[in-house]
Amino acid sequence: MWNLLGFTIVTICVCAHQISAQRQEKLTAMNGYLKNIIANAQIMQAMVQAELGQNIPNPKPNPVYDNFLEAGEMRLQVLEASTAALKTAIGSPNKNCEVTPPPPPTNVIAESATMDNVSSIVVRWDPPNPVPDNLQYKVYFSAIDESGYQAAGEVVFRICDSTQTSASITDLSPRSRYQVRIGTVAGVVSESSSTPELIETPDIIPSMPTNVIMEAISPNSVALKWAPPDIAGEITEYVIYYMEDGNPPLMTDVVSPPGQYHTVEDLSEGTRYVMEVAARSNNGEGPKSVPQEVRTIDFNPPHPLNLNCTAVNKTTVILTWEPPVLLAGDGIIRGYNINYTDSRYREFYLYKTKDASIATAVIDNLEPATMYYFQASSRTRKTFGGGGAVVMCQTKADAPTAPRNVQLELSRIEPPQLTMRWIPSLHTYGPLKNYTLHWGVKNGALRKELIDPTRLRWISDFLDDDTVHEFKLYAVNDVGFGEPAIQTFKTPKRQTIVPPNVTVDRVKGDYNTTMLQVRWDPPLHPVQGYDILYRKFEWVYSGRWHLKEISDPTALASEIIVNKPENSFIVVVQGKPVRGRPPHFQQPNFGGPMGNNNMGQPSMNRGQGSPGRGMNPGPGGNQMNPGPRGNQMMGGQNPFRNNNMEMQGNQPQGQSLSVSSMSNPGMPQQQQMQGGFGGQRFRP
Repeated sequence: MWNLLGFTIVTICVCAHQISAQRQEKLTAMNGYLKNIIANAQIMQAMVQAELGQNIPNPKPNPVYDNFLEAGEMRLQVLEASTAALKTAIGSPNKNCEVTPPPPPTNVIAESATMDNVSSIVVRWDPPNPVPDNLQYKVYFSAIDESGYQAAGEVVFRICDSTQTSASITDLSPRSRYQVRIGTVAGVVSESSSTPELIETPDIIPSMPTNVIMEAISPNSVALKWAPPDIAGEITEYVIYYMEDGNPPLMTDVVSPPGQYHTVEDLSEGTRYVMEVAARSNNGEGPKSVPQEVRTIDFNPPHPLNLNCTAVNKTTVILTWEPPVLLAGDGIIRGYNINYTDSRYREFYLYKTKDASIATAVIDNLEPATMYYFQASSRTRKTFGGGGAVVMCQTKADAPTAPRNVQLELSRIEPPQLTMRWIPSLHTYGPLKNYTLHWGVKNGALRKELIDPTRLRWISDFLDDDTVHEFKLYAVNDVGFGEPAIQTFKTPKRQTIVPPNVTVDRVKGDYNTTMLQVRWDPPLHPVQGYDILYRKFEWVYSGRWHLKEISDPTALASEIIVNKPENSFIVVVQGKPVRGRPPHFQQPNFGGPMGNNNMGQPSMNRGQGSPGRGMNPGPGGNQMNPGPRGNQMMGGQNPFRNNNMEMQGNQPQGQSLSVSSMSNPGMPQQQQMQGGFGGQRFRP
């Protein structure tokens, strides 16, 4: 029994304590509801007195509203809801001593907007989970300052049933701070609330600026002035819109912090612009001002100074200059133009610098040894000025290119002789000093001949029969040799008749002239005449053969007058067959590979044997006093390889008059004489 009594006493104490706590909570809630009723009643009173046009002596809440009836009805609903809540709070406590509020709403989102100088806040939320019976939402809001201080009491703006999950709070001031929260009530005094949302209403959108004035103050700038918009609020910045000649693209200049004066820079000179000005707040941009036109000042840029040119190599020059002197009010120079052409005015070229900070230009892809004319001018965005003084500059020279269209043709058959023709090099790079021809038997020693640069034809010496000859023609200027034009030609094979026992003697003629008296025996085959070729003897041959033609087929001797009796000579005698063109006549060859080989020196191939100078034809060619070893002398370019030839002259000191007497310790054992024939030496 005592235990039951103790348990009862403890239960009564707990309930008494809970009732005391509930009473304190009820009193606090009642006080809040009364404040809410008083605040809304004061707003209602202020609205009524505002409609009556009466002044309120004491400070009153902000009575801003759109429609009196709608606002009054909304305030009455709030008063009724607050009164009902107050009645509920005054009622007796729950007999079970338990008061459980419903859960608060979730995902509360508040957004603000300002239209026509009036702001509003729209708040949205999701219902609690689970949704209790008789659920209602209360939308609380209060004004706060920048520091978050709540100067006035919190107001229940609207009570919504469970089907509503959004509310719009109107009649707010632009550019103001508010705190919003959503409470949930389910038929009991206690309620739950969401976390307060802090939100600032945006400023009004300004109207367009007025009294806009524009003036061009330089070739590249325009100054603008304007008055603030009639409806302004707090302006954050101004935006200047402009288009060149009224056509896109649309360009902008932002004026921040906001002012009523601005200069638009970096415009084009002598150009018409259409400009507008607009104001911006934190709520957006207002309408643009009335479009106006303005034209920048014309500007003809001066040319660069002290243009200088230096040749770097055969195809490149470097130009340098100094920027022009600009005066106050002049425009902006955007870059420089370099116009140039060569001395023949064949083509005209333009080089542009990237910008005006560059004062050098590298001009390449030029032709060597060519004079070029350069002129520099300044460039703006739309035009360029007059050019300065013309500067001449010549690129460095190069060796000429190869002669072109080289052609070879057989101009004489017996003995063979070629004519070469060509046209000048495409690029000579200055005047030519000469044409240099290296020629001879292919893969053998080469001769060198210089040809006057004005001549475009060359006639060869008499050539060997049935032999491939190579010709390398160079064009030469002050720089040196260019690439050669290379041609090859094979002479035709022909039948030769060699008269036996050719001898050469020195005789004196009229007026003490010196002559070579050449004799021979009748050949074994009929002839229609004879060819006698002779030349000065040289170890390294540089001269040419001379030809004496004898038309008498019965002749067995002839005399040759020599101009320099101190020289030794080589003489060759050949009979002309009684027939027409040789069956092995070869047409001219006009082709040939290109190359650049080093020039060789002529050489002589000499035999070994006993002295003597009589020559008898044999199967191996012309032999000089043939002994047991068959001594033979042959030329590097011998048109008469089977001829009978004689070399006659004074016997050198300490040497025999034979092939061996012409030996030279400085020459190779197998060395040809370029363009020469085998034979005996004769020194008158």
